[in-house]
Amino acid sequence: MTKELGLYELVLLLKFTTTEQETISKIENFRNFFTERGSQVMVKNHGKISLAYPIKGFDTATYIQLVYLGNGELIKQLNTQNQRDETILRAVTTKLVDQNIPELFANAN
Repeated sequence: MTKELGLYELVLLLKFTTTEQETISKIENFRNFFTERGSQVMVKNHGKISLAYPIKGFDTATYIQLVYLGNGELIKQLNTQNQRDETILRAVTTKLVDQNIPELFANAN
């Protein structure tokens, strides 16, 4: 029995030392990760932000926000991938409860 899909948000803080092209490539890798597994994803690159406190010696980071459909198995695979990626300073996944957000997927693309 597969678990029902839920709506999740992933916030990524990437090392700011990455170039613009590397950031775009990383976003495409995440987009492909989700679509290859039958999920839908919306991505927003918020660009450079100043951090409230240093993370792994960095005071600034590139802030990426992803909203996707997933379940526990997808999140486990995603967490494994994030832990192996050295350019990710912090990755936080939260479950969204707003019922209006799935309508955004119908209009996205």
